[in-house]
Amino acid sequence: MVILMAGVPGNLLTILAYFKNEQLRNPTNILICSQSIGDLFTCLTGPLFVTLNYTEAGLELIQSGKYLCLVSLALLFIALQSSIVNILALSTERFIAVYFSLNYYNWVTEMSVKRAVVAIWSVVITINCLPMLGWEEWRPEVHCMSNKVYPQAFFQGFFIIPSLICLFICTLENFAIAVTAIRRQRSLGVVAVTENVEQQSDEANIKSRNQFKVTKMLLLVVGCFYTTWLPWIIFNSLLFGMPSPWKVKGVPSSVLIASEYSKALLVSNAIVNPFIYGWKNLHFRDAYYKLLGIRRNRVEPSP
Repeated sequence: MVILMAGVPGNLLTILAYFKNEQLRNPTNILICSQSIGDLFTCLTGPLFVTLNYTEAGLELIQSGKYLCLVSLALLFIALQSSIVNILALSTERFIAVYFSLNYYNWVTEMSVKRAVVAIWSVVITINCLPMLGWEEWRPEVHCMSNKVYPQAFFQGFFIIPSLICLFICTLENFAIAVTAIRRQRSLGVVAVTENVEQQSDEANIKSRNQFKVTKMLLLVVGCFYTTWLPWIIFNSLLFGMPSPWKVKGVPSSVLIASEYSKALLVSNAIVNPFIYGWKNLHFRDAYYKLLGIRRNRVEPSP
């Protein structure tokens, strides 16, 4: 609960920063804003799920309320799945910026990105409302957990497998981006030694350097996402595709305990992203200071 509530201010600040500052209105930041909305949604719906499943009063209520259970799960999984798909969208946008730079400004426009965001949320909401239309295995007195309430075909076919596919594509894209970023970093060092500074200051090179900084920032965001999400996905896959000895003897307590801790690690991802944006992006940092009413006595260089 503490982790979830700690994520609310930072993500709310990021969303307000985007809407209140015209400097932040670009395709990349639309996706960042969408990701922050998903993280904020996780922070706001998570406490309902925690209260209903981890308190005595909540358990009594939810184990007799079918639709209360289904709605709480749907809200949580909409938030979680939107985060995965938004990370894929951010990775794809950066992949296009790095490998199709000549076509980037034609393909990635504010309108095309807004349409993509609407499509992402529409598909995610539709998929996660299916259990409320009858595709579920809820029974009274059963814990309201995904592996108890959702059919295996639904959870694996519409959540785990699509999530793993998204993460696999992200891995390929970000590996390719990281390789190029390393080469770019080395080439910048060589250029700084061999060429005159004035030759570097034309508009094309400025745009290229700015794109490179954004790419490094989003690589860090994606890295944190992998670190916090993979344990939870692995444990849920194990609990659904239960090994034969576990079916006979029950799930080892150490696995159950580790699975519970993976949930806390998962939601901690909602806290870190605003700090990364403020640390690595000068425009977001300025917007945060402005919203918080903090005066700055000096101009900070762009990271």
